Amino acid sequence: MKIRPRLLRFLVPTLAVSMTAMLSSEVEAQVRVMNWNVAKLVGDPVAVEDVFAAAAADDTPGFAAPPAIIALQEVTQDIAGDLSAIIESAIPGIDYEVATFTVGSGENGSGGGQFLAYRSDLFEEVPSGHRDIFTGAGRNCDRWQLRLKGSADDAGLVWVYSMHLKASNSSSDAAQRHDGAIAVRNDADTLPAGSNIIYTGDFNVYSNGEAAYQEFLASGPGQAFDPLGTANWAGGANAIKHTQSPRLNGGALVGGGLDDRFDFQLLSAAMGDGAGLSILAGSYRALGNDGNHYNDSINAGNNTYFPGQTSRSNALADALFEASDHIPVLTDHQIPGILSCVLDGDLGRVVSGGTASINLLVANARQAAIPSVIDDVAYTAAANPPLIGSGSGAAPLLPSFAVEAFSLASGTVGDFVATVEVVSSSPGVAQPSYLLTTSGYGIRPAVPSWSAKSEVTHTVQVTSAAADTGVIFIDVPIHNLGWNSEQAALDLDSVSGLASGFFIWDGLGDQVTRSPGLLRFGFQTDGASEGVHAVDLVVRTTDEDVPGESTHETTLRLEVTIGDAGPVGDLNGDGIVNGADLGLLLGAWGACVGCSEDITGDGQVDGADLGLLLGDWTSNRP
Repeated sequence: MKIRPRLLRFLVPTLAVSMTAMLSSEVEAQVRVMNWNVAKLVGDPVAVEDVFAAAAADDTPGFAAPPAIIALQEVTQDIAGDLSAIIESAIPGIDYEVATFTVGSGENGSGGGQFLAYRSDLFEEVPSGHRDIFTGAGRNCDRWQLRLKGSADDAGLVWVYSMHLKASNSSSDAAQRHDGAIAVRNDADTLPAGSNIIYTGDFNVYSNGEAAYQEFLASGPGQAFDPLGTANWAGGANAIKHTQSPRLNGGALVGGGLDDRFDFQLLSAAMGDGAGLSILAGSYRALGNDGNHYNDSINAGNNTYFPGQTSRSNALADALFEASDHIPVLTDHQIPGILSCVLDGDLGRVVSGGTASINLLVANARQAAIPSVIDDVAYTAAANPPLIGSGSGAAPLLPSFAVEAFSLASGTVGDFVATVEVVSSSPGVAQPSYLLTTSGYGIRPAVPSWSAKSEVTHTVQVTSAAADTGVIFIDVPIHNLGWNSEQAALDLDSVSGLASGFFIWDGLGDQVTRSPGLLRFGFQTDGASEGVHAVDLVVRTTDEDVPGESTHETTLRLEVTIGDAGPVGDLNGDGIVNGADLGLLLGAWGACVGCSEDITGDGQVDGADLGLLLGDWTSNRP
């Protein structure tokens, strides 16, 4: 439905204003997830800050985005505050909140605890969802429950499990890792089916056949998939997957070179189905790993992580070398949209039963660096009485918007208040439903008529003139039948079909209320041949310029006789006006649309016609 210009001028600024506050805090809103074992900040803290900055600036997927979820391992009580300050300094302009942080005395003195920071413009923590899950070796896996801001369904929830499973490569170490994985899976399997789950952290598994790894992939409600596939990741051919250690020689940190895949992000099926919150294909990567440093330091020689940007790649590799004995894992995820709607507000006068022109604007208000990382927002819209109408579709990204038009039910007169309900069925969408209100004053549509007494939509206007006497004028009154303040005024818009010497002189553009409008037509008699000249016209009128206005059509035949036209009261065509014609007129008395007895052409045979007939009585003619 096309929006009339008057409404566009009103609605577009309203839409922009209503969405400004919502969008002002959103910066490149795609969801980047980062996990990293920070080794208790034993490494260079400046290098640690540089790595966080690089994670936010990493544009290898085709865009850069500040991480929305940051899960860190080996975090002790005394460095948690330092980490918050480092992240804030490394990624300025983004507000991060630290999720529930717990670290027991055993963890604090050994492997450290789990730490989660999240972008507070995108997520909020559900504190009741936090849980510590013992995984052996004095360590806990932390579970956090996050919700996308504004979402209302389970698809807007994310469950993050961060863990640091038992290290070393003995059979007993592997058995402890397996026990820890079982504990985590037992918890995850209690979550609702289809939950968004991220299993992340330093798993310390040595191969794809290890029981702990396979436990996460086992069937059940919390089953995970590996975005890199489940094939063997050992050896130089798989160097691009490795995360430990970026140092050949350890020093205060663990060395050994890049030859192990210890750090993971495993995801539930719901995060790989392409709907709602879902991983972007090919976005799983180990930050700074170019695949060319197997069993070596990540900064040995040149690093090529950023294609064609050797200096940038080398700077990142140096920071990774100095910061920790692990490198971060990054993934990027599609983000659900934001449903945003605006409905015409105080409408004023509205024509009931007219066109659908009470407009709802629907948009997806999510912002991101590239549109492809924003999920579609499917919506349905339905009006409640006295409005009628419905619509559905996919809301486009701002500044575009979809338009759904509604109309006021026929017969609604006087003050009214009505609502339109808009609901999105897309998973995880923010602000998924609206109940919008509009109001106005209902009026009846205009009733164009050639008669003041009844609705007459066709008439014939007959006149005569001598040849070559110049322009003659033909005045035709048109009425807005039954008009009062609860009925639309009638706008006289256009006449089509004018030809053969007929033209419109005046009346178009006028508005008809209580008094009739007057359409003045002209006919050029100069050069016109004797006989009857006629034209059939379509007169288009509309209701006054308010929502619901409709177009009306009436027809009009103009006849001009050049030469001797004969008496107008000669109804039987015998050349005289006498009792025979009077009898015909009296027999047709009353409503008589288009009949020859209606000499005035107003749809009624009445005293006006009788007066014309008597005035043209043969004995009265010269």
